[in-house]
Order: sequence, then C-alpha cells, then structure tokens
Amino acid sequence: MASLKIFNSVLVFLAIMGTCGSTRLQFPGDNNSEDFISTSCSHTLYYQVCASTLRSDPRSKTADLQGLARIALNISKSYGVATVAHIGDLKSEATGNESLSSCLDECREEYSEAVENLEDVVEALNARSLENVKTLVSSAMTYSDTCEESFEEIQLASPLVDRNLYFSKLCSNFLAISSLLS
Repeated sequence: MASLKIFNSVLVFLAIMGTCGSTRLQFPGDNNSEDFISTSCSHTLYYQVCASTLRSDPRSKTADLQGLARIALNISKSYGVATVAHIGDLKSEATGNESLSSCLDECREEYSEAVENLEDVVEALNARSLENVKTLVSSAMTYSDTCEESFEEIQLASPLVDRNLYFSKLCSNFLAISSLLS
C-alpha cells in the first residue's frame, strides 16, 4: 500500500513536470494580475486551489512569476505549520485512544519534516536549483502521504485526510509554478 502511494506521488510529480517543464508562460500585454494568476495556474493540476490561494494573498496582484512561486511556497509552508498545530489540538482530544494518539504523533513528526523541507526550498529557489526544489517539495508531499498511511496501516479513520490532500495539492501547485521558472 505504501509503495503504491509513493508510486502515485511520483507519477503525479512526473505528470506535472511533463506538462509544465517545456511550456513557457505567455504574459498578457496589459499585465492584468487576474489574467497572470489564471495563466500561471492553468499550468497546475489543481487550478481552482491555485487561483483561490494566490488571489487570497494581496502580494499576488503585483507579483512576477518568481513572486507567485514564492507566494505559493509560503502558502504551502503556512498550511503545513497550521496542520502541525491542528494535530496538536487533535492529540489533546485523543486522551485514552492510544492508537489515535500514536498516529497523530507520527503525523506531527511527518509534517514537521515537511515544513523543514519547505523552509529549505527558499534557499534552493534563491540558488535557482530547481532540481533541489523538486526533490524537497516531492519529499514534503511524501511526508503527508506517510501520515495518512499510518492510519490506514491500523485501519483507523484518519481525521487528517482532507488536510493531507489539500497540503499535497498546494505543494503540487507550487511545483508546477516553480517549474515555469526554468
């Protein structure tokens, strides 16, 4: 089961890179921020998530492609940090349920690692090391998959399934946008 999830994550990543890696953005002549966000997000697998999250940040209105990539990264990282806090809240409510508590501990570790990876992406972006960016973000996505698998392994319903999926979508969108920088 775990190898299937990892395989699927790699497959999604390769699909993103295949569709985005050889494509260049066509920038609108009037530099309309809504069009620029739409154009940038059209290269992602999760257009609605991309467009709504980027539009939620006022800096997106004046951002270039590098700026949109950084905003998408910050949104992913912030969501990871919020998920660590949410896991802490769930853990405090899980008294007496050792299985749930153990899975939540695993998820807190996985998300902490994911957030560290996303923090390292900033340096990789600054160095224009897009291969390192891809590796670090793909690993962060795998950490959220591993969190979900910890529940599946003991046949326990995950209270984090929606968060894990959304985190992966945010990371996927960032990867697609950052691949346009090459």
